[in-house]
Amino acid sequence: MKRREEDYLSAWYKNFHRKPLVIRGARQVGKSTLVRMFCKKNDLRLIEINFEQSHSLKDLFTSHDPKKIIQSLEILYNMRIDLDKALLFLDEIQANPAAILSLRYFYEEIPQLAVIAAGSLLEFALEQYELSMPVGRIEYLFMGPMTFEEFLDAMAADQLLAYLQNYQLGEEIPQVIHERALAYLRDYYLLGGMPEAIKIYRDTLSLFEADKVKYSILNTYRDDFAKYKTRIDLSKLQEVFDKLGNTVGKKIRYVNILAQERSSITDRILTLFEHARILYRVYHSNANNLPLKAEANRKSSKGILLDIGLYLALQGLSIADISQDKDIFFSNKGTLAEQFIGQHLLYDQMRYMYPELYYWNREKTQSSAEVDYIIQMGNSLLPIEVKSVKTGALKSLHVFMEQKQRSIAVRFSTNTPAVETIASSLPKSDYRYTLITLPLYLVGQMKRLAKSWHSSKR
Repeated sequence: MKRREEDYLSAWYKNFHRKPLVIRGARQVGKSTLVRMFCKKNDLRLIEINFEQSHSLKDLFTSHDPKKIIQSLEILYNMRIDLDKALLFLDEIQANPAAILSLRYFYEEIPQLAVIAAGSLLEFALEQYELSMPVGRIEYLFMGPMTFEEFLDAMAADQLLAYLQNYQLGEEIPQVIHERALAYLRDYYLLGGMPEAIKIYRDTLSLFEADKVKYSILNTYRDDFAKYKTRIDLSKLQEVFDKLGNTVGKKIRYVNILAQERSSITDRILTLFEHARILYRVYHSNANNLPLKAEANRKSSKGILLDIGLYLALQGLSIADISQDKDIFFSNKGTLAEQFIGQHLLYDQMRYMYPELYYWNREKTQSSAEVDYIIQMGNSLLPIEVKSVKTGALKSLHVFMEQKQRSIAVRFSTNTPAVETIASSLPKSDYRYTLITLPLYLVGQMKRLAKSWHSSKR
């Protein structure tokens, strides 16, 4: 199954000044498979070491001498390693602190050898062993689950995918195509974007088999709790883990997670799940100017999980229970739609940047307001509202647009695309702005479409 990260790897590999690449992402998002596929397609000899499995090889890296390490690997594997035609893959590198430190020496002493490291629990090792990544000696690639468009590609829906990728605002999407896209979207809601679940479904067309994969992944995450190396009781980790789904689309209140525990403990546990890339906290930003981070309020956040399919499983909603309910995916108070859009926005950034996402809210008695997401688009801000159904009030968006004097916004829903000039419904207001309405399945094309429209109106 093709991943968009393949293009990033190709550009990295061809770069004369490349550095060792560290792929960061949760377990089971496809990091190892990505590297193996890349080597196969580019006819590179893959030297793969998984430090959670190959314990005997850990000591090789204590010397911090790359030439000796390669020489030892040649002897152990009984092969000649051509540095210009090989790729050294250090998987689960968090299990070997010496290997983390060795990355800088590979860059400095044998830069002609392509080196990739991956680790799903890397932050825990850095904290436990009081290490820091070699500054200026490595590059990062942040990897999430498969996107909806990658799912379409995996399902061989080539014509639909090409249609969406070439769609332009102002064109009418025929209703039959709209319904077909929503049907695929419904499948993606059920399956999520974890590669193994999608592969099983593609090969068997069995939602039941795909569901088993999702629950297996959640159990793998639970098994990892012992590796967090924290003094926090495992039962508390389990309790918070089981409630992570309740944070999606809602302001995180510690009392609703561990009612009898100090907020500092609850915050620490949530941070652990962030380190494992299972949870992302979406922070409030005043969103007056760029960068959004500069005006972020770390005390006000809501949650987004790694993947919508895992969200359903974590909530105890098995495919057998909900696959026949055609309404649940576009109701549920918008939580599923907000999760779907959120996980796509998180990883629709520069691949080398840590995934971050922001929202805006105003908490006032009887006049609170919230805009689901705020992102950077070029040198401007783009507010995004997510509606799970065809209609929905826009009062919060009106408040934001007038207060921040913004001219363009995006609304996701199950409607076909539309562009309209919106007049604020707020009292004593005549503020107007452009609202681009997009169907949820066009999330992967949102930036292209919004930029194109914005440029055409300058």
